[in-house]
Amino acid sequence: MRVNIKSNFLIPGLENEEGVDLDRSEISLREFLEELSGRAPARVEYVRPGAAMLDPTEWDVEVNGAPYHHSSEGLETLLRDGDTVTIRIMVLGGG
Repeated sequence: MRVNIKSNFLIPGLENEEGVDLDRSEISLREFLEELSGRAPARVEYVRPGAAMLDPTEWDVEVNGAPYHHSSEGLETLLRDGDTVTIRIMVLGGG
């Protein structure tokens, strides 16, 4: 299965890719984000261990254009072939 990826930064380990090919028919959003972490040369922690949600001050994630947390399954939302996951790193302002 293929999961397409959109982001506002270069995802470590996938610099020239627009998606990930997996040997599964479905995968949860949590597992997918953990898979991305494992592919990075230096681990990126999208999901903190044991967390029920992503830290909203760090990440904004959508599945097929809808915020993941709007789904009743949250991080356990199942992704299927052709789905698009959008990952945005939240930019901190300051001065």
